[in-house]
Amino acid sequence: MLKERTTKQKMLILSTVCASKAHPTAEQVYDMLKNEMPGLSLGTVYRNLNRMAELGQIRRLSVTNSPDRFDGDLRPHHHICCSACGDFSDYFNVSDESAIDAQISIQTGFEIQRHETVFYGICPKCRACKQ
Repeated sequence: MLKERTTKQKMLILSTVCASKAHPTAEQVYDMLKNEMPGLSLGTVYRNLNRMAELGQIRRLSVTNSPDRFDGDLRPHHHICCSACGDFSDYFNVSDESAIDAQISIQTGFEIQRHETVFYGICPKCRACKQ
């Protein structure tokens, strides 16, 4: 098996995703880094984010009608997305993740490896603007 090369670009992309609580898209990561690393291309960011997700270093989040987002926090948690402004946040107050997996496994016969849940709604800021 070939060893992955660690480059300055990879380390910077990974640290940017891990430091961000906004669950950035590939384009947002690129925008955050392009001034610091002028030779960086959007394609490089996409390739590295996808590879990091494959390796389990970050989590790829598929969002309905939006580009994938990336999360550097690998602890078990869910996400909540504002349908109006697109704000994307973590939700950690989940009582027993393993019980959900076990219940679904019993009901379906699947061996659950992981699951992702995204709640959609209108955030307090957007609700206040509509009033």
